[in-house]
Amino acid sequence: MNDRPHDTRPRRALRDVVSDIDRDILKLLLRRRNLLTRMYNSKGFLEPSEEKILRKSWEAAVSRVSRDARLSGRFFSLMQEVEFLPRPGAGQEDQDAPDRGADRRTAFNLAPPARPVRLLMPAPLACRATRAWLMLAAATGQGLRLAPCLMNDPIVDCVKMLNQLGAGLNREEDGVTAHETAPVGAPDKVLYAGDSAWNFFLLLGHYLGRPSRAKISGESALKLADFSSTRRFLPALGARLVHVVPKSNGLPARLECSGILPDTATLPADVPAELAEGILLAAPLYERALTLDLAAHPLQKLILARTLPILRAAGADVVVENARVRVAPSPLRLPPQPELPLEPELAVFLLALPLALGGEARLAGIWPQWPGALAGWDLLQALGLDLRQAGGEIRARAATPLKDFPAQALAALSDFPADWTPLPLALAACAALRGGEAVLPPLPSAADTDEVASFLHAVGLESDAEGKLCKSSQEGIASAWNAPTPTWALGLALAACARPHLKLGNPGIMTALYPAFWSLYNGLPEPSLRRAAVEESVIAPARRRILTTSVAVPPAIRDEDA
Repeated sequence: MNDRPHDTRPRRALRDVVSDIDRDILKLLLRRRNLLTRMYNSKGFLEPSEEKILRKSWEAAVSRVSRDARLSGRFFSLMQEVEFLPRPGAGQEDQDAPDRGADRRTAFNLAPPARPVRLLMPAPLACRATRAWLMLAAATGQGLRLAPCLMNDPIVDCVKMLNQLGAGLNREEDGVTAHETAPVGAPDKVLYAGDSAWNFFLLLGHYLGRPSRAKISGESALKLADFSSTRRFLPALGARLVHVVPKSNGLPARLECSGILPDTATLPADVPAELAEGILLAAPLYERALTLDLAAHPLQKLILARTLPILRAAGADVVVENARVRVAPSPLRLPPQPELPLEPELAVFLLALPLALGGEARLAGIWPQWPGALAGWDLLQALGLDLRQAGGEIRARAATPLKDFPAQALAALSDFPADWTPLPLALAACAALRGGEAVLPPLPSAADTDEVASFLHAVGLESDAEGKLCKSSQEGIASAWNAPTPTWALGLALAACARPHLKLGNPGIMTALYPAFWSLYNGLPEPSLRRAAVEESVIAPARRRILTTSVAVPPAIRDEDA
């Protein structure tokens, strides 16, 4: 019997060849992008006729080598939308080579000081609840004021979208003001929803209740999204959604609504929960009562928790029986300054900073009673954080940084949202990087295992056969990591508290969600955030305008000043 180990040299050679081919593909994609840029018109985009010709050519080429619809449709859309880093600078020999000048394309170096944190700030308010109130204000024509808001890209895009409908919304430095206007209609025009599916579903809910049609467009995330389940469900509500791009399930799309709604509609399990929320928020303004049956949907608790408080605060006629929600037409009375809960996705990160660094965090705000938010609260407490809420403020204290990820904390992850997977994973990583006991937290079925493995590699960890997290042996300088979502960027920022100098290659993904994030993070352990209002004990004196008949005469110019 041959006891010699299996020769892995041929496999290693093949792996190296595949890696070289991957780099060649990146060079070609970068070159393709540069050529497309030279084809742009004076307005800075590719003409639809040109893109149509390129798409047909691509589909014809794909049909000769593959029958996979993802290669002919989604891959082409991705090539059209993908962004590359700017050119490193003049004097570079090959501008199309992605590996040249990489040292000039610097990433964010995450290195918070290893000192106890002291955070005192207003909590960032819920982004979706903000947009829900703006939608109600536009649909009823009533005025209200929301501040301080996150004022991130989704909210800014929502304001633009509603103003396209005819609303009177004004963006200000720390919030949005809705002026009293005529209630918006459902015009037949092209509407831009930005990059947030929530904006798209708010539009759907508004248009479904009246005979209407429109074309809705969006950015890359919505162009690559899969709205096929929504398309299949809308005929039950007397509407039709037609995707403009062939073999695409995303935007742009044409919407046609009859305005004839059934008495009762059952929400399928595969339909996004955001669609049900958009329908319920718009239902008080429909011509007839609508009952939405959520019994078959796995996120029925979340749907009710996010919509019922808003509807009841607006005075809507809502009746809930088990999982059936009946909303009848009723005049809404919007509060002039609605009370918003904090954004739990961001608040969990801010409150976890004392676990990562030790110290204290105090957030002024109200914790939402949403299933995912409550699961986040339970997780932080299970990890040993002294977490309390009183007097409109949330306080979190930890004497020392987290050194172990106890098993009892895993029980709190049963209701944890799949989108928030990076947060418990990052806290477990903090414990493992400090040499403590930590196991890989159980992943929801919707979690992407490839993203988890990529994150662990980026922070210098690996999971053994028993699921324990341990440090991996990595050679050389760690390369920058691109976070797939803002929550993954939050996770990397937490892990950097235990292993400084991790590099984030796409920091803009956080500023799109929370514009003030990097000012806060770079100011740790005690960031000095700009306050929206002056404390009551320090009131600035009123400015006075003094009228005088004196005339100011400038001094003569001296020779040395000439």
